[in-house]
Amino acid sequence: MEHIEVVIGTYENLLIGYTVNANQDDKSPVLETSFTDDSHRGALRCVAVSPSGVLASSSTDDSIRLHSLKKRKEIGSLFEHSGTVNSMIFYDNNHMFSASEDGTICLWKTKSWEMMKKLKGHKSHVMAVSVHPSGKLALSVGSDRSFLTWDLVTGKLAFQRKLSDVPQNIFFTPSGDHYVLVFNKRIEVCSLSDTKVVKETPTEWRINTVCHIKENIFAIGGDDRYIIVLDVLKGAQLMILDAAKPDEEEFHSRVRCISVISQDDHKHLIVATASGNIKAFRLDLNKNKSEELFFSETRVRITAMGVYSNSSAVNGADKKPKASVTLTEDPAVEVATNETYEAGESESGQESDQSEDMPPQEVTKRKNRKDWNQTNKQRIRKLQAPAESSDSGKSKKRKGERFQ
Repeated sequence: MEHIEVVIGTYENLLIGYTVNANQDDKSPVLETSFTDDSHRGALRCVAVSPSGVLASSSTDDSIRLHSLKKRKEIGSLFEHSGTVNSMIFYDNNHMFSASEDGTICLWKTKSWEMMKKLKGHKSHVMAVSVHPSGKLALSVGSDRSFLTWDLVTGKLAFQRKLSDVPQNIFFTPSGDHYVLVFNKRIEVCSLSDTKVVKETPTEWRINTVCHIKENIFAIGGDDRYIIVLDVLKGAQLMILDAAKPDEEEFHSRVRCISVISQDDHKHLIVATASGNIKAFRLDLNKNKSEELFFSETRVRITAMGVYSNSSAVNGADKKPKASVTLTEDPAVEVATNETYEAGESESGQESDQSEDMPPQEVTKRKNRKDWNQTNKQRIRKLQAPAESSDSGKSKKRKGERFQ
């Protein structure tokens, strides 16, 4: 698991990055702090990483912060939304969708970070958005049980209906023939052609996170110590993974985030709990077996997570197939042809320091951009200090703590 970076958002307003390195003694994978960032002024809500290494994070301060994981510096901030951003997804490395509690969905062009379009149709909080593999269709769900279908060719609302319950998330299957609705205690797989439910899978506990692994296989985590690996179309349970600390009998937390990443022909599942523990598994989907890789205690309250590697990036799902979002741009925000900045890279793909090319409308640049590893040494030492002083690696229970 080399060259992998795990980025978590916390209830303490922090973004923290960890690199997966080999233990010097037995060469087993271990997590080591790589950076911290405290630019947000509220608890983190969402973290997304693009395949090119752009880190986007949102919090209860209504902003989106952008960083380059390759260049280790902050790119800028997006302030278009007037509510907390609940969902962010990168599509084909050229676009990002952000869905907010202000009832809007913004489509961003990642080369210039200009807003191409603002989709308006929800009358309440937008919970999540998902883009069809073709790039021509998007689905979004709201806190008022609304289900909206968007035509991305025209940028207009194509269809809307009411669901029976408030959905927490929505996904397309890789084929695009079905979509998956995530509710508090069940998952519904629906046909895209007629919106009928094809398969419903209930759970005994509240679902907090769902992650696409491969084809129709998803991982589900919630208010329980176990993660279920499920074929959603068949309703078949393939594996059960334990998110608890090794040899821990009582589990007093919940699974908060799940991400999956492909490396060396293997699927690696990374699980984060609300109490701050991160655990990784190697999955063998042919034999339906798993292997525990590492366990780490961060001692912060985790609210969001994204994973990045040199070969791919995920935000709880596999990388999307390459396709173009064909949405017609709004003339009022049309991007000039010479503005082609993308996370510190030029059109040729080479890194560039010409940050002055960034359009000022949506992005606020930081003048003093310094290496995160230098500017955050004190915070990193503070985070590592409890781990060094703890007795034989055992975590200390915080009295009266309520995990968010």
